[in-house]
Amino acid sequence: MKLPDWLRVVLGGNKVKEGSMPRDFFNPPPEGQRIVLVDEAAVRQAQRRIESCEQCNSDGAEFPFDLLLDRLTGSDPNVTDYILESPAKCPRCRRDILEKTLVEPA
Repeated sequence: MKLPDWLRVVLGGNKVKEGSMPRDFFNPPPEGQRIVLVDEAAVRQAQRRIESCEQCNSDGAEFPFDLLLDRLTGSDPNVTDYILESPAKCPRCRRDILEKTLVEPA
């Protein structure tokens, strides 16, 4: 059975037996986790790549904001979590956007 693309990305391309899951799939060990503090300048740069958020566009906002941060920083999404110095703002409704807020990329 072929793994779906999204699962292969999450697993880092590793081959996994059908029905099995790595022990640390949901909770990687602390030494394997990377925490990145995102300064206000980087938050604003990522904010410019947002069209809307889950509050004002529930149908179009499908990607977590941290995915844009992964692309901006070049970080591995499997092991990276972010802490924002200040929330981003949705350009459409001006609500706060945090790390896991769903957004529609511009």
